[in-house]
Amino acid sequence: MRAAWLLVVFLALVGCGAEVSGTPAKDDSPSVGPVDLAVPIELHPVVEDGGTGTKVLADPTGERLTLADPIMTIERLDRAEIANDQNTGGWTLNLDLNDADAKAFGDWTTDHTGERLAMVVDDEVVVAPTIQSAITGGEIQISGDYSRDDIEALMDKVTGR
Repeated sequence: MRAAWLLVVFLALVGCGAEVSGTPAKDDSPSVGPVDLAVPIELHPVVEDGGTGTKVLADPTGERLTLADPIMTIERLDRAEIANDQNTGGWTLNLDLNDADAKAFGDWTTDHTGERLAMVVDDEVVVAPTIQSAITGGEIQISGDYSRDDIEALMDKVTGR
């Protein structure tokens, strides 16, 4: 079950629109923005076993990942929002990058399709998907088998609120 929700998170984060059905409905869910993050989000390439990395951290499933130096550090989001997808009943965390970060993220994902990228907050891997295609819109969606409480806790961790 843990692997299944992680796969959904991977697909949502890498922008596979065909895998995400429906549009998250806006309701009374928390939304903030712009937000200066209390703890920056670091985006680290995941290197293959035996590769040279700067740190080793476990992902949410317990898999130990070797991480290279971060490709970027996000200190501010244009928006962070929790939404409920009326079609699936699942909860999502939507993050909108500012223009400069969206450009850098889009450029990196364009050049590194097929590679894994870990989102690290306060030395903890939040997700570590394989990039399926370029993500140039600056919108990151984290979804999966999350309860509302789980996704609110994730928002608190990501935004430092």
